[in-house]
Amino acid sequence: MARISARQYAQRIGVSGSYVSRLVRDGKLPVDGQGRIDPDEADRILAATREPARRANRIEPAPAPARPVPPAVSRPAPTARPFAFGDTAMPGSSDLPTLLLKARTKTEVEKGRLLELKAKVEAGRFVDADEVKVAAFNRARIVRDALLNLASRLSPLVAAESDERACFDLIDREVRQALDELAGPI
Repeated sequence: MARISARQYAQRIGVSGSYVSRLVRDGKLPVDGQGRIDPDEADRILAATREPARRANRIEPAPAPARPVPPAVSRPAPTARPFAFGDTAMPGSSDLPTLLLKARTKTEVEKGRLLELKAKVEAGRFVDADEVKVAAFNRARIVRDALLNLASRLSPLVAAESDERACFDLIDREVRQALDELAGPI
């Protein structure tokens, strides 16, 4: 297609001339030595850089004046309109903006959940599961060792006692002491 001026391209896609001039000045739209724009290339560039989740705020360009078609020439009916810059989605993906918006929303919700968990961990409401497992294992090991040592510690004392009640009290006190170790602070 023939190159056109920035003003003509702005009219073609339905935006202001200053917007197109700014895109050219920022280097987003290439121009030739005379400052003219290749409209097909510019359409591709703008379509690729446009944020699909954002609605295109473009005015519809004024339709070109209709030229009468000579009766001898018949034209086939157009089957598909080519993709233009002002379109809200790529061809064949009419729900792309909705999908992108849903993906962004899901990402933001997950970030919020992670920040909430981090705040709870810092506040001490949540602790690392591995730390809890190690602490529980160490506490249970102490109680197990104390209970396993009961027989070797109490057998001489119980053998020396002749009173049944005194034997019971001695064993009961040692078992309770081992269990109190389990219930004590970590």
